[in-house]
Amino acid sequence: MSRRIACFLLFLVSAAAFIPRVHAQDPNDPLTDDEIQQIRDNKTNPNERIKLYMQFIDQRLNAIEQLAGPGRSPDEKAQVHDKLDQFTHLCDELQDNLDTYDSAHADIRKSLKDLVPDTAKWPDALKTIPTDPSYDFARMTALEAAKSAADEARQMSISQDVYFDIHKKQRNKNGTGPS
Repeated sequence: MSRRIACFLLFLVSAAAFIPRVHAQDPNDPLTDDEIQQIRDNKTNPNERIKLYMQFIDQRLNAIEQLAGPGRSPDEKAQVHDKLDQFTHLCDELQDNLDTYDSAHADIRKSLKDLVPDTAKWPDALKTIPTDPSYDFARMTALEAAKSAADEARQMSISQDVYFDIHKKQRNKNGTGPS
């Protein structure tokens, strides 16, 4: 009986060696490990979390502007494509967070004061990027995400002002935010 158990345990240990390792970060995740940790650290602080997303999106946009341009190598064009994809994903994540905070009635008016003008700049910045067939689709997708984020930030700023004028006791509360 103990021999069977020993063989079974040996089998389990051997099989475990063939199981693929799970990476902590999805390779398609637009955030670095450090950025993910910063987002997690601000799980219960919606205004800081939104500011972090703004910062990360602005960093991607700056990288796109630096990398894009005529006479770029195929590698640099691929990097522009990747940064545009990251920009789009981060805009989507920002909007998911905004939706969650809005439905939880978290008071995010403080961060919206910065977010509204910042998001208004994103579409114009993306329009200045030279067109190139290797990243035109990614550029158009990023432009749509930027416009959507700007529209949502503007609308949410108005709705938050109205909501917290009516519900004065809930001002400056975090609601229940994203995990």
